[in-house]
Amino acid sequence: MSSPLPIVVCALDDQIGKPVSELLLPEFEVIHFIQSLEAAQAEIPHLLAGNDPKSKHTNDVGTKDYSRPVRAIIFGRGFDLEDIEALREKVAGTSPEAVIWIAGDPSRKPPPGAVPPPNYPQLVAGVARKLLGGWVEAGANKDEVILY
Repeated sequence: MSSPLPIVVCALDDQIGKPVSELLLPEFEVIHFIQSLEAAQAEIPHLLAGNDPKSKHTNDVGTKDYSRPVRAIIFGRGFDLEDIEALREKVAGTSPEAVIWIAGDPSRKPPPGAVPPPNYPQLVAGVARKLLGGWVEAGANKDEVILY
């Protein structure tokens, strides 16, 4: 792929989302950042179809370049896998191309109130880069959910 892969990052904290989006460049372009399940449910169908989200922008994370459909969606550990799978089912067939959904493994969810380490954005970006890179190397032609 010659241009960066357009992706969406969903995380509750923009203090994590912004550095992650910057660390994924230049191969992966975060075009939109979502901070709640409700926003994900409202915006992801439009983004998968290659359209602008219908809600107003509430943060300054991502390039806001909606000229291409999203090819990957990364969810932080604050999102439940059941909700992600339900959303994925609801929007199946919306995207003209395969989409990878990366979600936190429920068995590895931190305990309530746990504080992430200071290098957490770097860790998240490293894992995301590895998973996205593997998917691209395999042809980026399979709709799938990958847990981290």
